Amino acid sequence: MADSLVRPATLADLPRVLALSARDPEALAVLRHRLADRLEGEPDTAPDDIARTLHAGRERFPCRDAVIGTDTAELVLLLRESDGAHTPPVREPGAGPLLVLDGTPAPASVPDLPETAEALRRAEDACRDGGDATAARAAAVQYGAVAWLLARGVTPHAVHGHGAGAWAAAAARGDLPLSAALRAAAEHATPPAGVQENPTGTPAHPEQPTAPVVIIGSPTPCTTGESVTGETGHADPLRLDTADGTAYARLLAELWRRGFDVDTTLGRDGRRIRLPGHPFRRREPGGAGPADGPATRALTPFEQRWLFYDLVRHGSSGDHNVTVETVLPGPLPAPAEIAAAFDEIQHRHPVLRTVFSDPAGRWRARTLPTATVRPTHLATDPDAGPEHLRAAVRDAARQPLRLRDEPLLRCCVRAGPAHWALSLGLYEPLSATADPRLLLDELRALLGAEAPDPTTATPIAEPEPA
Repeated sequence: MADSLVRPATLADLPRVLALSARDPEALAVLRHRLADRLEGEPDTAPDDIARTLHAGRERFPCRDAVIGTDTAELVLLLRESDGAHTPPVREPGAGPLLVLDGTPAPASVPDLPETAEALRRAEDACRDGGDATAARAAAVQYGAVAWLLARGVTPHAVHGHGAGAWAAAAARGDLPLSAALRAAAEHATPPAGVQENPTGTPAHPEQPTAPVVIIGSPTPCTTGESVTGETGHADPLRLDTADGTAYARLLAELWRRGFDVDTTLGRDGRRIRLPGHPFRRREPGGAGPADGPATRALTPFEQRWLFYDLVRHGSSGDHNVTVETVLPGPLPAPAEIAAAFDEIQHRHPVLRTVFSDPAGRWRARTLPTATVRPTHLATDPDAGPEHLRAAVRDAARQPLRLRDEPLLRCCVRAGPAHWALSLGLYEPLSATADPRLLLDELRALLGAEAPDPTTATPIAEPEPA
């Protein structure tokens, strides 16, 4: 039983890798704790969904970390305990790791990965008429490991091998068909000039001294590994024990930390979900924090002009609201989920927390420290079609805003029998730095809606001066 826990039998048994990145260590620490809070509050969240969202839905920033765990509870604990912040060098195309296949015999039990299983089947075919099945199996397992890494986005700048590993490396490079390479390994054939063994693992591109060496096959240091260290100057080559399923997860996590954009889902399916975003900070890392009270600024000429028309001339801000809306299939998300997503949008974009005030007879603008606007839920219409829903949320978003001491945006939703509609409305001056269409797309993504109808923006034309 203990051995089965250490060496998972299938892909589903491998640990989960949560790959994190941020602009600097402080932002990374905040992101870790936000994610831990989110997962602690929703412990039923599938770890594969978390890994998929972090891999497919996030920008790659230079400061990185990764945690490895088997379930959500363990991942939460690791996120809170971790304080890693790696800032690797920029990786140029083709500057991937050097893979060295040491050719050691494969253990009796290896993780049942798709690439490895296919290579082992081919090894059995190669030995039907005789030959060293142990050598063929060693080559097959190490070839399968390389194929699995390639499928996970690892792009080695070279693949070398020793003994049976030399034939596996030749097949991985495409120099030989896999069947021919496995047969040659079974026959203990001497590699020809085009398939040279490379026990030292000397990089094919010496101009890439920062590329790590990954030794595949042996769970412990061996002669090949010692030669790699001595010849390349890598004092601590990475190792992938092909018998240990957790080693695959650890290797991808370490490559991520070192700046390689690898697939940390490990090839498992998952769906994209809403997760906390990166913290917004106006100051430089290590600088002084914001003052206790919100700072104010003078209005821009653009803002002054709109306030003149809307307040002095008794106009309506509804005449100058920009609205965008979309209709989405399926049931309306829970009110708490919509509120959390709208809070996150306001948190990410401080311009949406702008308010105008005139405390001493002079208009100023300030940014509220927290999100204060809540979504407006229109009454459900059981008979409304998509266009009726769209028109309803558009009209609601266009309603006048109170321009003094209150936020200048609105979010409206309405449910129908088979669709639901979502709209954003914001005061025209805010659209100078916040694209409403992009904001709506971002809000939709936070709610997990993948296939919306095209959005339609309706900016109001600026009136001519009297």
